[in-house]
Amino acid sequence: MYRRLSLTGLRCIVLFGLTVACGVQAQEQQQPAQPLDGAALTKQKGCVYCHGEHLEGTEGKAPSLRGVGLRRDKTFIEGQIRNGGQSMPPFGEALTNDEIQTLVQYLSQMKEAPAKTNTDAKQRSGKKH
Repeated sequence: MYRRLSLTGLRCIVLFGLTVACGVQAQEQQQPAQPLDGAALTKQKGCVYCHGEHLEGTEGKAPSLRGVGLRRDKTFIEGQIRNGGQSMPPFGEALTNDEIQTLVQYLSQMKEAPAKTNTDAKQRSGKKH
């Protein structure tokens, strides 16, 4: 029974992936190129999955990106996106150069200091829950 569920789950994942890939290709062919928007890219490319809907960070997954422009320069931000590190996977092959540059520009302009949250304090202290 366990094997059948795993195989079924794998089939669902593959089917979902193919459906999404085909839909994205069809959508790209129908729509003219539009200027890239950093805020939209964080949602489209899944940044919000780990960093939170408003980039506020999520406990156990990823830190807040609010105020990242105060803490890091563009070179660091680009390297982090391309190469990953500190538990973040690399996205250098998943994103185009234009998408990466748009995200770097967007994130580097985030200069508002994040509100202190319980999640931020736990991440800085190295505690995991």
